[in-house]
This record gives sequence, structure tokens and C-alpha cells, in this order.
Amino acid sequence: MGCCISLTSSPYPTNEPSSSSRAITSAQSQSQSQAALPRPSTHASNHSARPARQDQAQPLSTHPTKPLKLHTWTSSNRLWTRAELDRERLEFFDTRVTGKPEIWQTLKAALEVLWKGGEDGDIDGGLATAEMMIKAAGITVPTGDLASGVYDVFGEFYMMPEHVVIDPENMMESADTESKSDEDNKSGSDELNEEEILRRREEKGKAVVNPKDLIKVRARLSDRGGQDLVVNIGKEDSVRLLTRRICEDGLFQPGRTIRIAYMGKILNENKSLVSQGWQEGHVVNAMVF
Repeated sequence: MGCCISLTSSPYPTNEPSSSSRAITSAQSQSQSQAALPRPSTHASNHSARPARQDQAQPLSTHPTKPLKLHTWTSSNRLWTRAELDRERLEFFDTRVTGKPEIWQTLKAALEVLWKGGEDGDIDGGLATAEMMIKAAGITVPTGDLASGVYDVFGEFYMMPEHVVIDPENMMESADTESKSDEDNKSGSDELNEEEILRRREEKGKAVVNPKDLIKVRARLSDRGGQDLVVNIGKEDSVRLLTRRICEDGLFQPGRTIRIAYMGKILNENKSLVSQGWQEGHVVNAMVF
């Protein structure tokens, strides 16, 4: 009797995949494979498509500066007199409301050197002295011409009109010239008188000034790495006498020029320290040129 394999017939259909299920499975596999692929970053593509932004602002330290040069100009709309120029310049610097006061003070002091053609013996009209004053204050002159504007260390722009910077070539001479000459002579006499007063005080060690009226002034010298020099002067003595005492006690060579600055302001040589706000014990800056 041979053995046989009996197959049980089932009333249910077999699990063979139909055409529709195969289609669904294929679509799902394709969708999953596409999802597994890395998508390009939208941000990266946009970033690469957009050109890199370049910051056009220059660091303050890179502001260009050129050697100072004299500005020349001819007035075409009016004839200037000496009195008019002096008045306009005074009003200009007295009415500045923008920028830093100490920068305007330095610019005015530098221009005063150029207005009078420099000190005795200057062959460049005072350009070297004015340029040293401007550089000491951190001022840059991109064109070398003050009439084209300057920058301070913070990048703030300062503009001055031509008639403030220098006299026009066609300036009209007037009767004021003679009176101005008289004033200059008087100023020179005053300076000689002050020097004579100082000489007499030092003569034979005699102190004409009451010791109670003497003050000690500590001056910080710009040409000696911040070295301080202490000098004694009278409370009512002018700044000019102070600069002379600094020259003598500091053993400066003849021809050197000293300007005294206090609280960022160049002091008037014809006035005393006290009258210009100086307080005893404070240090003044002696700018040596």
C-alpha cells in the first residue's frame, strides 16, 4: 500500500499578491526611498546664490591722512577786509554746536599759527607746527587741505569754510591794517614787559611775588614720554610766562614752541591759568613743537 500526500483544499484564497497590492507596495517603496535621500538645504542654496555682503565702513584707524598743505583761493562774491575776516572767524568758532569742543579748539589754535604765518624762523608758514598740533589731537586730514574737512578719532567730520581756513588772495587792504599793526606792537610790548617782570623776580634771588600768591604747576611734556615738570609762578601770571619758565627749567633748545592745553583746550597765552578755569593740583599738558 503506497503512501500518498493528501492536499487539503481550503475554502479561502491563497496569500499571493494581486496586481493592485503590488502597485501600492511599489509606490510606497519609491516614496520611502525618495524620503531617505538628503534634501538640499534651502538656506544654504539661498546663501550661496546671494553674494557675500561686504561691510563698506572702514575702521576708524584706517582713515587716510596726508601732509598738511596751504589752501589758496580767490573770493568771487565779495571783497574781504581784515576786520571782516577776524569777525567771521571769531563768530564761526563761537557758534559751533556739533562736534567736540576740544577738536574745534585744536583746529582754531592750528589755524591761528597759519594765519600769522608761523613763528619767527619758520620757512613753511607754520605748516609743520600746525600739523603737529593736529596730529597730537588725533585729527586726520584726508586731502591734506583743511578746507576740505577733517575727522576726529571717532570718525566725526568737521568742515570749515575757506575764509576761516586762510585769507583770500584778493583780500582788500583797509585802514584797519594800521590799527592792527598798532595792536601787534602793543602786544609785543606787553610780552616784553612780562618777560622783564619775570627777569626782575629772578634777579639776585629776590622774590617780588608774595609767597602766598605762588602756585605750583605740574606740566606734562609731550616730547619726553609724559615726563612731568613742576614750576612755580604767580597766580596772576600769564600762560606766556608759564611757557617761558618751562623752557628754562626744562632746558629746551632755543626756537622750541610750547602751547599749554588744559581739559582739552588750548589756553590763551595772555591770560592766567586761574582765569581760564585751572584748579590747583591739576596737570596741564605742555605741547612742545
